[in-house]
Amino acid sequence: MAYQLTSLGISVLALLRARPMHGYEMFQTLVERHADRIVKVRPGSLYHVVDRLTDEKLIRRAATSRDGKRPERAIYEITDAGAEALADRVGQLIAVPGYEFPQFAVALAQIDTLGGDAAADAVDDRVGALEARAAEVMALRDASVTPAGLLLAFEYLLATTQAELAWLRSFADSMRSGGPQRRLTVSGNRARSQDEVGI
Repeated sequence: MAYQLTSLGISVLALLRARPMHGYEMFQTLVERHADRIVKVRPGSLYHVVDRLTDEKLIRRAATSRDGKRPERAIYEITDAGAEALADRVGQLIAVPGYEFPQFAVALAQIDTLGGDAAADAVDDRVGALEARAAEVMALRDASVTPAGLLLAFEYLLATTQAELAWLRSFADSMRSGGPQRRLTVSGNRARSQDEVGI
């Protein structure tokens, strides 16, 4: 099976498309740009990705550098194959929606395992956490300390977070008002929520 670029691999190739860097500089740059809000960035996983991209000939060692008494650091640059793989993968991810299997959807499917009050409290907790996240993303976006591409990603995160907040608030209100609990009712060959069937 052909190697498929991960989110962190995409981020590394995008950095190297701008200029050659050593691994620690890549890590620092991603954190400084707050890219760690959209991709999981850990030093160990970053170095693993760098090794894999090198094995796949998507990046190569361009030079080594030494800063004072520190050990030598390998400086990497993107290859033509890496630039092509980056463009192909980004285009694919933008054009073709994938199944992402969010854990929250799994939890919603089993929300009836909580009592009514516990479920409502859990939804309230999630609303509070998402409100804090939305405020953080807004602050990052408004500070304009990140490249334009990351600003687009922050706009998307903000829009999806706000949509989730609107849905959660409506759901919490419905639970508290004694309205439909969104339990499933079987009708014919398909299960429909009580909201759909008007119960």
